[in-house]
Amino acid sequence: MEKTSLNRESYNKIIPLWASVRNTAQVNSLIIDLTQKIKPKGKILDIGCGTGRPLAEYFADKNLSVTGIDLSENMITAAQSNGIRNSRFFVCDFFDFSSEEKFDAVIAWDSLFHFPKERQKDIYLKVSSLLSLGGYFLFTHGKEEDEHTDQMFGESFYYSCLSKIDVLKLMENSGFVIKYSIENFSEHNDTRDWVVLAKKEFGL
Repeated sequence: MEKTSLNRESYNKIIPLWASVRNTAQVNSLIIDLTQKIKPKGKILDIGCGTGRPLAEYFADKNLSVTGIDLSENMITAAQSNGIRNSRFFVCDFFDFSSEEKFDAVIAWDSLFHFPKERQKDIYLKVSSLLSLGGYFLFTHGKEEDEHTDQMFGESFYYSCLSKIDVLKLMENSGFVIKYSIENFSEHNDTRDWVVLAKKEFGL
């Protein structure tokens, strides 16, 4: 099965279990910090938004405007039914997404690692093109180059990532300056291999 189709079908199947975990998850300090950096009524793009909870809902409650995209039709249906104000949600592949407006921040929390390995190098220039100058990009990532499938809630998912060195070089070439780079982030009994906050400081 094609990589993106595998993930779409698997997320569509696990929506009840996923929602039961994510809808009540705590918002971590890095999300709170990002929110405080964005101007009032600023615009956020959430890549792989899932059900919209807890992240899109948190941003919206802070009077920010959220656009959420996800490949899973069931995730977007759930997000749209959650009644999250200041938000809009679309079924869309990130690489097919376009917007006339620029965003003040882009977040990709646990989503970039689902992108096909051969498209990983294209992420950062596209994100940069969607951001206003001075906008922020917060994302999670693996620490080492990898490509594999794994199980979650009894379903198979595809994962991939580039090396840290490659990612940092791609970001530099896309107009980003790194604000922090945290390995082995852990909070609220939740861990991430690598979390990066970058700021677009050069126009492209």
